[in-house]
Amino acid sequence: MSLNNPYTGEGFVPAYQISAVPFVTSSAVSLGQVKQINFNFVTRFFEIKNMSPSANVLTFGFTSTGLGSAPSNFFKLSGSQSYSGEIRTDRLFISGAVGASTEFQILAGLTSVPARNFLVITSSNGYTGVG
Repeated sequence: MSLNNPYTGEGFVPAYQISAVPFVTSSAVSLGQVKQINFNFVTRFFEIKNMSPSANVLTFGFTSTGLGSAPSNFFKLSGSQSYSGEIRTDRLFISGAVGASTEFQILAGLTSVPARNFLVITSSNGYTGVG
């Protein structure tokens, strides 16, 4: 068995079975602004939390098109709400939906799969429900 040429594609199961490498960031997004968060490696999981008061709403999705009004392929988080899931992705798109400026935090667990080896998730590639 050769160790000089390990497989590092997005479907490499052992990369998702071991403990993840932490990635943490926080920022703010204003009403209508779209912020793209890029991960250097594919995520094993992520959690996003709206840190603002309940009146401030943010949306997030996996493509910038998905944040549009049609199709609406995004999650909404009111103030103090959070979402966590075991989803593999190499980027997130975040937008302010209600409120002047909405603060958020992201915690992600990264695999050893480089983002450049991840597939392109768009509706034009046949992935429905992402935008």
